[in-house]
Amino acid sequence: MIPFHSVLPEIAQREVRCIHLLPEPGVVPTSGLSAGEYAFVEFYCEDLGCDCRRPFIEMFDRHRQDQALASINCGWEPEAFYRERMPWDADAPREIVQGSLDPLNPQSEHAEELLALFQRHVWSEQYRERLRRHHRLFREELQRRGSTTHRKESESGSPSASKDTPPRIPSDRQARFAEVAALLEQFGQQHLDAELTGFTVELWRRLCRRKAPDCLAGKPTVWAAAVTHLIARMNVLFDRKQPVHLTFDTICGFFQVNKTTVGSKATGVERTLRLRQHNEPGLCRREFLETLTFVRASNGMVMSWKMARDMGYLPADARPEDLL
Repeated sequence: MIPFHSVLPEIAQREVRCIHLLPEPGVVPTSGLSAGEYAFVEFYCEDLGCDCRRPFIEMFDRHRQDQALASINCGWEPEAFYRERMPWDADAPREIVQGSLDPLNPQSEHAEELLALFQRHVWSEQYRERLRRHHRLFREELQRRGSTTHRKESESGSPSASKDTPPRIPSDRQARFAEVAALLEQFGQQHLDAELTGFTVELWRRLCRRKAPDCLAGKPTVWAAAVTHLIARMNVLFDRKQPVHLTFDTICGFFQVNKTTVGSKATGVERTLRLRQHNEPGLCRREFLETLTFVRASNGMVMSWKMARDMGYLPADARPEDLL
């Protein structure tokens, strides 16, 4: 997620949504919020291959912009749209459509009140349409910049970076990344194989690259346990029939952390990163990707990727990652 104003600053400044709280003469305020102007700052996913349609909103006091007072997840599509993409979570689609506090970001003491103001006075069909339009403009601008960069590199013959080079982890998070990655490697040596250990480190790397959640907050052992728990769920490692089998007790016992804390953290990460169960390239075994990725043939028949490849509809070397 990156801020809308970092890509289209003029539109962001002109069309930022604000709430003005005015003091009432002679009335003692019962709210902890002071009178003033509160702005809703929009963030969108910079991955052009992602179609999540879920903005991230941070609420700031316009005169004190050093700390977000509330971090809100929302989405402008009907609930059915998100339920189709997150069938494993009964609550998240409804919370996205209504607007809800992000479980992974720190919230101020006023966050619940600000969320209520957002739901009551801001989260209208008109505002949803504005977010939809901003999202489209945001993606178009990123595409334009990408095309321009590619053209300049082609003309100069010296690309600035390989397309296979992953985005760098911000410098202020590199120490935390290394600390948790070391814990994940230690756990992997005792309980996982090399591929699964690589999945845990890759998921942690993705978290550290993002603005939200704040990977610097919280205990390293909790992050390591939550990441391991997520990879275990996504790869069905809690099933005793799997060659590599884990239990929740094994994870929490190794890292010496509380089950409830780890479960809550893992669910929050899953929602924030919009992870697909058993079908996330780079985080899931290939057998799951090929079985749970579906394609539609020209005759209208829907089949799994593996079946389509075995029947000759796809090249033998085709990968699910090419579509996802």
